[in-house]
Amino acid sequence: MALSISQALAISYPAVLNRLRSAENQWAENSLMRALEQLGMIERTALGPTIEAELDYQRNPDAGFLSTNLQTHGMTETEVITGASYTPGQISVPMTWSKFAEATNTSEVQKINLVKSLTTNGITSHDDLIEQALFLTSTSGFLGLLTHAPTSGQGSDGGIDSATYTWWRSQQATYTDDTDIEATFTTVENSCIKGTGSKLGPKLMVSDAATWSLFAGTQQAVQRWNDTQDVKAGIKSLAFGNCKYVFSPYGTTTVYFLGDSFKLVVSSTYFREKGDTVPLQNASGFTSEIYSALQSVTTNRSRIGCAHL
Repeated sequence: MALSISQALAISYPAVLNRLRSAENQWAENSLMRALEQLGMIERTALGPTIEAELDYQRNPDAGFLSTNLQTHGMTETEVITGASYTPGQISVPMTWSKFAEATNTSEVQKINLVKSLTTNGITSHDDLIEQALFLTSTSGFLGLLTHAPTSGQGSDGGIDSATYTWWRSQQATYTDDTDIEATFTTVENSCIKGTGSKLGPKLMVSDAATWSLFAGTQQAVQRWNDTQDVKAGIKSLAFGNCKYVFSPYGTTTVYFLGDSFKLVVSSTYFREKGDTVPLQNASGFTSEIYSALQSVTTNRSRIGCAHL
């Protein structure tokens, strides 16, 4: 007996998903998402109602030099730990087909081709939606870089208001054109690093193609690549300082500096998860969905930043 489209979808989805996860195809048109994956900045974990980020936010306030042998020390309760809290966002990508599609795609080959198209488009749409939302402030509860690293460096993020808690401000600096863009990049990166040799600074930069090209034009004489595998593959991925610099179709003239303190946290169970096939209530057809629970978070806002006009 021939498989139905629903049955073919259930069987084919894992294979299509695995193919898209392979090195040559993963995040094919989404450079920021691909870079986050390559650099280990997508974290798969079991989610609760909120995502809690524990923060060691200040030096012990009672630490100090002793002026006498038996000088008393502070006796107030030591308070150096707080936390940022994030509510996960949700993404749903419906995949819907009619009974007519079942009736007119009679052969196995026809059904498999239809299912492959539905699945590939669904996964690509899912990933593209995330990349687009990352360059915004907030999309139905999913937070973008304009929340985590605004051009003001301030604002509230994770329930902490940086107007009150200045240690929660992100880094930022302005550039004018190609004459000062490299110096501005240095300022932002150094502000995030805070000291030579730090491993907590940014390792990824992202903007639009025009700004990427503006910077690349200043580097032609000494242009270098961050990853030799990118060179072999013909992928143009510039480097600046310790950062890989990529551009995205959704990027802007603001250049974001991101490191390990920025994560895309996704559910280990519900990330690109295919739901059950359900008959449509008021039409002759069926629907399934690709679903994810996820959120972008920062665990150290002062270690990320942006360079902007």
